[in-house]
Amino acid sequence: QGAPVHSAAMRVLVTGASGFVGRALVEELRHAEGAYEVHPLGRQDGDLSQQGVAGAAVAELRPDVVVHGAARIGVLRCEDQPELAVRSNVLATAHVARAAGASGARLVYLSTSDVYGSAAAADEETPPAPESLYALTKLWGEQAAALYAPEGLAVLRLANPYGPGVDAGQAKGAVPTMLRQADAREPIPVFRGEARTFCWIGDVVRAVRLVLEAGAEGTLNLGSDGEPVALVDVARVACELTGAPHELIEEVEPPPGRVMTRIATERIRALGWRPTVALDDGMRMLLDSLRTAAPA
Repeated sequence: QGAPVHSAAMRVLVTGASGFVGRALVEELRHAEGAYEVHPLGRQDGDLSQQGVAGAAVAELRPDVVVHGAARIGVLRCEDQPELAVRSNVLATAHVARAAGASGARLVYLSTSDVYGSAAAADEETPPAPESLYALTKLWGEQAAALYAPEGLAVLRLANPYGPGVDAGQAKGAVPTMLRQADAREPIPVFRGEARTFCWIGDVVRAVRLVLEAGAEGTLNLGSDGEPVALVDVARVACELTGAPHELIEEVEPPPGRVMTRIATERIRALGWRPTVALDDGMRMLLDSLRTAAPA
């Protein structure tokens, strides 16, 4: 008697499981000593913006929690294909939230701190003011989640996660892009005057797991609240790690709609979370993984 019954594992459906954050989250939950029964849902499992796809997955797997991470990410990628951005980030979220709400599953929606727009600093009470279509679609996704799956809903606004797992050749993320450019001795364009606080992907998904464990609800900012690092300094670290000359760095004007809000993280820290990986350590690990993944 008294031994834990294995069937008590929390059943978690993770959408966007072939994406950057989703893939890392699936790994994180699978390593959590059997506390989770993880069901990854990736691109190959169907288009969540199509009627019935999300409903069928939720009906089949009967999850306790749905973590909705599937999205089209990035200011420029959403400007380039606005219809796809709305389908991926709004319509798909509405379908997933409806399916979760109808089945009684709790929804955890992965949003972005970009929803705060150009606010210099933001806590979770700061009114959203999106300045790009990407941020707008993610805010609409938050609203669709609240409309269809309000019970126990957690909205996690992620700020600048980085790390391995972004497919090579995809322009997602300043840090891997700069490391790749430095390693290949290519020019490294950086946005003039821009500074960010980056958060290691392992720290990010550990925070998501704590939200699941704690049953935390409402909106939580998720990222590093340390001093922002100028992108030109990130580029310099990339050069130092790869032995590339600093002359490769070229400062360029940032596109409109780029934001760099400093987020307050007291809510996520109240769950016992702290970021643990410093930027230069994370960049070193990321460089190793990029080199390992690169075709010889």
